[in-house]
Formats: sequence, structure tokens, C-alpha cells
Amino acid sequence: MTQQPKPIPVLRFLFLCYLFLTPLYGFQLKVFELGPSGNKSGEDPLHLTSPLRQKIDLNGPWSYSLDGEQWFDVNIPASFDYEGSIIFQRKFSVERSVLDGSRFKIVALGINHEAEIFINDVFVGRHTGGYTSFQLEIPENTLQFGAENIIKVVVNNALTSSSTIPVRKQIWGWRNYGGIVREMYILVTPTIHISKLGVQTTLQAEPRQGSINLSVVISTGAGVVIDTVDRMGKSPTYGLEFELLDFLSDALIGSSPPQPVTLKENQDIEVRSILTVNNPKLWSPETPELYRLKASIVRIEGRTRTPIDVVQQLVGFRTLELSSDRILLNRKPVTLKGVVWHEDSPENGASLSYAEMERDVVLIKTLGANAIRFAFHPPHPYMLNLCSRYGLLAFVEIPVWNVPAHVIASETFQTLADGLAREMVERDRHHPSIIAWGIGSQFDSSDLRACSYVQRLAGSMRLFDERPIYYGSRMIELEQCGDLADVVALIPDAEDLKAFKLQLADWKKRNPRKPLVVLQYGKPVEHHNRSGYSDPMSQEAQGRFFLQHYDALKQAGAAGSFINAFADWRGDRPILTVNTGEPYIHPLGLVSRAREKRLAFEVVKNLFADQKVAALPVGSYRPSLPVAHVVSGFIIIFVVAYQYNYNRRFREALKRSLLRPYNFFADLRDLRAVAVSHTVLLAVGISMTLAVVLSSLLYHYRHSQFADLLLTQFVVSDLVKEQLIKITWHPVGGIVALTGVFFGLYLVVSVLVKAFSVFVKTRIFWFHAFSVTVWGASPFLFLSPFGMSLFKILENPIYVIPSFILLALFGVWVALRLFRGISVIYDISATRTYVGGVLVSAAILAGIFLYYDSEYAVLAYVEFILNILRATG
Repeated sequence: MTQQPKPIPVLRFLFLCYLFLTPLYGFQLKVFELGPSGNKSGEDPLHLTSPLRQKIDLNGPWSYSLDGEQWFDVNIPASFDYEGSIIFQRKFSVERSVLDGSRFKIVALGINHEAEIFINDVFVGRHTGGYTSFQLEIPENTLQFGAENIIKVVVNNALTSSSTIPVRKQIWGWRNYGGIVREMYILVTPTIHISKLGVQTTLQAEPRQGSINLSVVISTGAGVVIDTVDRMGKSPTYGLEFELLDFLSDALIGSSPPQPVTLKENQDIEVRSILTVNNPKLWSPETPELYRLKASIVRIEGRTRTPIDVVQQLVGFRTLELSSDRILLNRKPVTLKGVVWHEDSPENGASLSYAEMERDVVLIKTLGANAIRFAFHPPHPYMLNLCSRYGLLAFVEIPVWNVPAHVIASETFQTLADGLAREMVERDRHHPSIIAWGIGSQFDSSDLRACSYVQRLAGSMRLFDERPIYYGSRMIELEQCGDLADVVALIPDAEDLKAFKLQLADWKKRNPRKPLVVLQYGKPVEHHNRSGYSDPMSQEAQGRFFLQHYDALKQAGAAGSFINAFADWRGDRPILTVNTGEPYIHPLGLVSRAREKRLAFEVVKNLFADQKVAALPVGSYRPSLPVAHVVSGFIIIFVVAYQYNYNRRFREALKRSLLRPYNFFADLRDLRAVAVSHTVLLAVGISMTLAVVLSSLLYHYRHSQFADLLLTQFVVSDLVKEQLIKITWHPVGGIVALTGVFFGLYLVVSVLVKAFSVFVKTRIFWFHAFSVTVWGASPFLFLSPFGMSLFKILENPIYVIPSFILLALFGVWVALRLFRGISVIYDISATRTYVGGVLVSAAILAGIFLYYDSEYAVLAYVEFILNILRATG
């Protein structure tokens, strides 16, 4: 009796792979702790110091847990490099002197993304939005005297592709840090207090006279006695008064007499008033003149006025207008010389210290910039205080970025965006530095469905403030929503100078009544590369890029532009198109992530100052060609040719599998006429051929943003994409790794062939399944010469489509051969196999697509990517 060949130990192999890979990809949580030392000045950017208010500081030591069982220590604020739910908890103390006769509010400057807050097991409230500050009223009788008060914050920063803002990140975005990333405290106010202070300044030219339009909400608590009677039988009255003081000298500039207000128990009332200022000093980037507005509730008893609550804010006076092609500040044209700033640092993640923020602002002013764009979300409020103090014009926007029309048009999404926009404007509208509000960037404004979003958000924000509304667009030729916003800021999609100029000219032609503002333009760079501008990744090449493109902007008459970016930053998704060894770091900065100046910093500094730039060295860079594909292709051809010429059994098997597949598979089923060693050798050869083909494709498209977009969309695992990036940029190791992947794929297909054999009467062994899979794919060997030169062939656009057609035809040929072989070893009709195979394949593909579309909105994002391609030519 002939001994049966041993089955290939597929399950054992896969299990060993799992055991090997698991330690490599184990979970690691990285926390960037800032702690209470981050704000050494003691300043609160939301509530300026008031003698009638206190704060219970919640920064410092907390405990956190990912599962509610294991707890670890952390100093808050902190940025967690983690996506998911985190539970935070700590104890705090409340003094008896403030417990009675006070109101308490939780104030958080930033918790990403959703937060639920409990104090002493009492639910305080919930907030959605990681980059807008918020405050929540603490219910009465929740706090208790002493140090045993417990606050618990449940944070979840998990994002989806359609139902959160921001949506799940794409390439060139920002890092989705979780946790309590900014300061947090309990604000203690009097029971009668100012809960909201809205400020809007206006200015008249002749005579120069400023007005501050004020909207004040006064709140009273339950049980507050308003109308008490003194010994003279008189009831006290309440008034609201305002003072304006010079920010630096504290000199009184103007004031208003107490405006009588009628208060009622446990009720909010809104009071509107106007404070007039004669001949105010104007705020501008050159002279950032500021004032301190002081709003007070006073209790009036006869001639005695007793302050009850005081709130203070920074304000400034300036005018802003948009002409047909210019921006007018204080009725004078201003050209925005801006940079894009990302809230990120290597030491603290998104939890920057006040010293780090001020250092960045000083560097930006040293650069000669007069404007800053906060991408892609509202910054820490202290950054806006710094902009107002140092003199930087600010573009501030909500985190609506890279969103398809199908998503942005939904009612749920628009409601979330509307809430975030309101919070942004209400918090920051008193800053004179802010000159425009952004409703998003790079969403699909080529689709009419997106216009409902633009119309709704712009209309809603104009109810709160009069500053211009903008959004960033890449849709040069297909823009549909431009008339609904004040500024449609251009995001050029070209690094090439000629194409850049054409896009600027095209944009001006299509938007003749709007100022041309370029929201971002930049070039990636290798920090230590100083080989001359002939090397496209050198610091010299980056400097030359800004030298040429800034000149193009001046020639085009641009009203302003923002260099992307001031500093490198860390993103959520790895990028394919830049090979720096750190795929999550976006190397576009004038300074590195550690704030080391690059050559481009000095180039831009001279450009902003209208000074001559020193000549940049050319260098002698020559691109190197990879030899791994050629060598691998020759190895495959040599080994197969050697076996074919010197091994008769291999030659006959290969010829019969190609020319007489039915007879070959029948003999394989009945006689097992093929050696296992030949089958394994052929499997390795085919796997290596496919590896060379795929490696050549990846290498050719390594600089393609479109390829990176598609790869990001379909490869949802960052870990897998990281490996693909390594494979792309390192072809030798990549071909070896891909050979292993394709060989493993043969094993998986073999498992499926063996598994489906339970539905037929014929007994199938592992040998049958593996051999049919391998020998059915033998035509792939003919791709060896094609694969070794594919990366060069694709450089000629004429051959791109024919090359993909050829690969598709080979795929169909192999699939038909595989179905044919399965029909033979299953001993069923070929028709049944073809129909069943097509149906099973279609079902698997449909299941994968439905899952991806439901989880990641693949169809909407692919449509979006295609619209970008059409719009940018």
C-alpha cells in the first residue's frame, strides 16, 4: 500500500506565526504628562483674575484606568497616545468657607473627545468636542466639606468615519491624543454672578470713537434672597457697571454708571449695554494695543456700592474689511504673511506648556510673520491671548477636515458642527487678533450637498460675530459653495512651480470678487539633508521652494498666504510619500519638531522682510535606481530555467500544467504525480514573482499623494500600513517580506479549498488543496521579466493602463485555472465550480466591502478622492 503524503501543517504554521508576531505588536500606552507646572504664570486664559472668585485647582496627580480595575498614576494635563475609553479619578478638597453662599462650575479647557463628569457619584454633565473649552454647573448639595470629594471623568476619543467631529483621521492630519489634555478646575463664584460676558468692539473713523457692545448674562442660585430690607425699611438695588482700563498701565480709560438690573431667585437675565470710548488706540500687528474690560455686579444700598461679582476680559479696537482683492485692517491694506501652527510638541504631545506656546509665538514674530492659522482646530485659549498681546492675526477653525459630501450633508454632522462653532466663537470672539472664523478645510465642496453645510454654519456664526467666514478648498475647477462664504481660501495641490502659478491664476479668474488667500503651501524636507537644492528632500530645496512660490504669490496679487508649517508635527496616520524613517512625523516645518531652525526659516524671514536672499547651493544629487527588482527577477528566471532544463519531472509537470491542465489535475488527484519539493519550489517562485510585481508598483507610486490616499483608505490598520511603507522604500527587505506574505496566502487558499471539500463526496487531502493552488497559479511565472522592470515601464504614461490590463488578464487566467483544478479534484462539473467559485468570491468581496463601508464609509471617501482628482486636473 502506497504511503499517503503527510498533510502540510498549515494550522501549526499559522499558530507559530501568531506566537512570533504577538510580542512584536504588543500594546504600549505612551503618556505625555504636563502636570500643574505647565502654567507657571498662574494665569487663566478664560477667567482673568478676580478677587471675588476662587478656583479649586484640579491639575496635578490623578489616577487613570483603561478597564476600571487596574489603576495608574498620572499628572494632568496629559496627552494619551491611545484611542479608546479612559477613566480618570482624583480626590479634592473644599473649604467650609466657600461651601456656603457660592456657586460651583467645572471648567475644562480641553478634554478629547467626549467626556462624562461625575462628582461624588453625581452626574454633572457631558461634553462632546476635544478642542473647545466648556463649563458645567455642579448641582447643589453635590460637594461636601473636606478632602473626600471625588471627581471622575470618563473620556473617549474613538472617532468614526461619519458620525464624529473630527472624523476618523486621514494622512497629513493631526494626532488624536486622548485624555484631559488641557487644564481643569472648579470655578467658585458668588451665588449672584456673571455667567456669560459677550464683547464686540466697533470703531468709527470720523471722529474716531470706539464702542463696546456688551451682552451680559447674570445668574442667581436657588434659595438666594434678593429683596431684603434694611433697618431703614429700604430694599437694596442691583446694578451692572463697566470699566475699561489700559492693559499695560491699568489707567482708567472709560466707565459707565451702574445700570439697574432686576434679579429674581434662580433665574438668568440678559442685559445689553454699550460702552463708548473716545479716541481709542488701535490694535494691529505692529502696535498690539489692548484694554482690560471689567464688568461688575454691584449691590447698591443708599450711597454704598458693594461689588458682588467681577469678570474681566482683554479687548482691542480695530476695523476689518474685505475689498474685491484685498484685506483692509484699520482701513489700510494688509498682506497676510502667515504660518500654520499645530498644537503638538515632542515632550508634551498636545498638552503644551505656557512656556512652549510663548516660545513659538516669539519665534513666529522673529520670523517676521504677521498671521497664524490654527490648523485644524481651535487652539489652547492661551495661544489666542498671546496672539492678541504680541500682534498676530489669527485664522481659527473647527475640526471639520477631509470630509466627504455624503457625510457633511447629514443632519447629525451639521448639528455637531454647529455646536462646536458656537462654542468656538463664544469663547474667543473678544480677541482682536482673530480676523476670520473657519468652518472647515478640504471637505468636498465640489458637491452641491456640501453647500447646505456651508450655508448653515456661516449663517449660524454670523449671528454671534461679524468677522469673515472662510473655508479651505482644493476644488479649483469644481467649486460649488464659494458664494456662501466670505473667503474661500485656496489649498494648492501642486508642488511644481508652473502648476502652482496656473492654479493661482485659475482661482483668481473664478473668484474675481474675493481676496486670494492661500491657506497652506509647503514642502517636505529631511532635517539633516544639506546636499543642495538638486536633492528634492534637502533643506536647500525647501528654501528654494519658498523663494519661488512666495514670489509667485506676490505676482498673483495674493491677499495673504500661510506657510505649512511653522514646525513639524505628529499625525495619526503614517505617510507613504516621505521617507524619513518616522512615518507619523510630518516634516514640513520651517523648524523641526524640536524647534531647531532650518535653512528655510532664514529664507522666509528675508522674504517677509522684503530683503535679498543669499544664493542657495545646487549640489550634485542624482537619484539612485533600485536593483532589487532586477536582481530578484533574474534569480527567479535563473532558478526556474535551471529546473526546467535539468529536472525532467519538473519540466514535464510545468508543461502539462500549462498545456493540458485537465489531465494534469486528474493525475494529481489520482496518482499524486507531482513531488512536494517541486510544488514548494514553484510556490516560492510564484510568490517571489508577485512580490517583485507589487514591490515595483509600490516603488513607482511612492511619491504619489493619490496612491497614499487610496492606501490609507483601504489599509485601515496603521501597523499594516507602516509595514507597507517599509516595504516600499526598502525593496530588498520588501521583496523578501512580500514573498512570505504571498506564500502564506497560498496556505490560506489551500485551507479554503480543503474546507469546502466537505460539500463533495471525494476525499481531499492537504496535498491536493496545496498543489492545485500552486500549480493553478503557474502562469504568474511569466510575469518575472515584466515585474523586474515594471517601475521603469510605468514612468511612461502610455504604458500605465496597458500594464494594469495585463496584470488583470493574468489574474483572471489564474482564477479560471484554479476553478478548473478544483473541479477536477472535487470530481464535479466545471460549470458548477465556476458558478460556485464566482458566487463564493463575490460573497466574500461583498461582505468585506459592506463591512468597510459601514465602518469606514469607503464609498463616500472614494467618491471624494475622485472628485479631488477631477477638480485639480
